[in-house]
Amino acid sequence: MKHVLNQLVQLQELNFALAEHRASDPEARLKPLEESIAKLFEKLPEDVAHRFERIQRNNPLVVVPILRGNCGGCGVGVSSGTANDIRAAKDVFTCQNCGRFLFYEEGLPRQAQKPAGAKRPLGAGIARFSDVNLMVPKLAAKTRDEAIAELAQLMAAQGFVENPDALVEMALRREAMVSTAVEHGLAFPHVRNVEGGSLTFALGMRSAGVKFDGDGLSKMVFLIVIPTAASAFYLRLLAGLVRTFSTADARARMLKCDSPEAMWKTLNALTRQHIQ
Repeated sequence: MKHVLNQLVQLQELNFALAEHRASDPEARLKPLEESIAKLFEKLPEDVAHRFERIQRNNPLVVVPILRGNCGGCGVGVSSGTANDIRAAKDVFTCQNCGRFLFYEEGLPRQAQKPAGAKRPLGAGIARFSDVNLMVPKLAAKTRDEAIAELAQLMAAQGFVENPDALVEMALRREAMVSTAVEHGLAFPHVRNVEGGSLTFALGMRSAGVKFDGDGLSKMVFLIVIPTAASAFYLRLLAGLVRTFSTADARARMLKCDSPEAMWKTLNALTRQHIQ
């Protein structure tokens, strides 16, 4: 049954990819992606396909990992026996509480446990999702893979995530499905199902650009870690960032910044209207 689980995880990622492209570019040509989703859906066993479709009507998060012995969707505990069976991929299992499909993956990235008093302050705007210490005005990286690795290592060094190597591996796996580069020199590599913490991103810039896909170059790279519970909310953040940098003036102001402090100040000012 492992191949069915892999198909379910891939199908969910492609559905999220479709939603991401619609959020970032409503006029994008999405027919090839829609066809890939349809073909993958047809390969599923009929009963699994019906359940997937039924759950998706109410929640885009259909397939979730087991996190610390609990369903990654609703948090209800999964028995050790069932968890072992899921790990061995003996069958397709669902949560007895929320009905979502469950899978097991070794080494999922985790957000670091910050000491008391060091948590990010609650508030409005972009400060809920990032930090001045996660701004890089001049990426050393020259390639997509190097850029993702550089930002992942920064997030780990600043205590926002653990196991950055797993973060890079999963981000590149996601890129292999469909590129996260969009118009206007923006790219949004990301990892879903990060354990714990909150939706967080690091931003790196390179004036010469980094090639993500096709002929375009991405000058602003947002590496985003997405806890399972924040999968749907991530689309709102993505849409807000895309709207913010849809104008040449906003992009130019950001790319002029030569320090993390200048980037952070400018990012806060530019996103105020679109990210509450």
